[in-house]
Amino acid sequence: MRQRKGLFVGLAIGAILLGIVGVRFTLSAPRVEVVRPTSREVVEVVVATGRVRALLQSDVGSETGGVVSEVLVREGDVVQAGQLVARLRREELLEQWNAARAAVETARRELQQALRGSLPEEIARARAELEQAEQVGRARLEAAQQRLRQLETGGRPEEVARAQAALAEAESRRKQAEADLRRTRQLYEAGALSRADLERAETALEAARAAEASARAQVELARQPARAEEVEAARAEVQSARASYEQSVRAARANLQLLLRQPLREEVEVARARLRQAEANVRLIEERLRQRDVYAPIGGVVVRRNVEPGQSVLPGQSLLSLADLRRVEILMETDEANLPKLAAGQSATVVVPAYRSQPFRAVVKQVGPEIDTGRGVVTVRLTPVKIPPFLRPDMTVDVSVEVQRLANALTVPVSAVVARSGEVVFVVQEGVVRAKPVKVLVRGEEAVAVEGLSPQDLVVKQALRVREGQKATPQIGGQR
Repeated sequence: MRQRKGLFVGLAIGAILLGIVGVRFTLSAPRVEVVRPTSREVVEVVVATGRVRALLQSDVGSETGGVVSEVLVREGDVVQAGQLVARLRREELLEQWNAARAAVETARRELQQALRGSLPEEIARARAELEQAEQVGRARLEAAQQRLRQLETGGRPEEVARAQAALAEAESRRKQAEADLRRTRQLYEAGALSRADLERAETALEAARAAEASARAQVELARQPARAEEVEAARAEVQSARASYEQSVRAARANLQLLLRQPLREEVEVARARLRQAEANVRLIEERLRQRDVYAPIGGVVVRRNVEPGQSVLPGQSLLSLADLRRVEILMETDEANLPKLAAGQSATVVVPAYRSQPFRAVVKQVGPEIDTGRGVVTVRLTPVKIPPFLRPDMTVDVSVEVQRLANALTVPVSAVVARSGEVVFVVQEGVVRAKPVKVLVRGEEAVAVEGLSPQDLVVKQALRVREGQKATPQIGGQR
């Protein structure tokens, strides 16, 4: 019995001693979170901020200066190449254009007249004018000559009787001419006679009235003897009547001959030259009018509207700025240390902060070649695979360029790898933390693909929280 009691006591003391040892061991070996390397896909990306740039941008200006009448687009509007986007005032030019077109029509009619010659009615009118000049001039000359003869012969009875007979005859002719003119006017208004017939009747009446007046004057002169100065004045009147008669007949005959002849080559050429000049003036004004309309040289979106209606502008001044969104690129700046990783053709994901739910793909087009030595960055150019409708020039974007991908690699968390004369991880072996060199293959956002580990290694997840050689109690998923 004593032996059995002693055995129980010994066992109890041993258990107590083991517990004490275990507590000390636990207190001296803190728990450390560890993971086992796992196989998974790892993607390494280079992340940077970029901006959108249109490859084709254009400032839209006017070829001429003036006052802006209207601007037909606003910032953000999409326009087509050749679309009217603005207009300068052109009221004064429109008035000039209307006057120039009227001048063209006049010059064209003059050329047609020069080519075809005189119209029949123009020739008939010239003949009537010649006949009228002859009748009126002859009547005036004859009256002047008769008056001179009467003055020279004196107031004898037979002369008085002859003058009175001539007056009666002149009155009769005048009355007959008046009656003829009334009938001619009625027939002309009815369309039975021409304008030339009416003009001849009017001329005949005028000649008859002149003859009557002359005959009446001759009666008065015949009744009294003439003075010397009256005879001299009558002679001068005869000379004046003869000169006037010859001049009017000569002018009327020359006008008729001009209308009867064929068109002269010189006149046709002059008419053609006038028409060409008038048409050139119209084209000049139309070109100036065209310059008052401002059209979009390219299709794209309006990124800036620089003027408003009523504003004066100079030739070539920018009214609008357009950007062609069918051809854009993304400019990204990244640390020059990433140069070895970047290459043309790599795929990238682009996110616009205002549209984070709508990322789009892009492809690296060019890396460098310029390097900003002051900031230590290199410019990367990317081309969107498909341009989203919300993209605008100068937008800020977040770019993630995929530089490497491993489909099935042994990985550990990013926080498990530290640099110490190379890349190392910490593993727990027999309760002690030990450094183990590894080769980093791909560094992803959350995991790192490495060589030099086995799936059974207990890798410290937070490498910066331990030191080599310390005692540790590994803990996976919250268990020892």
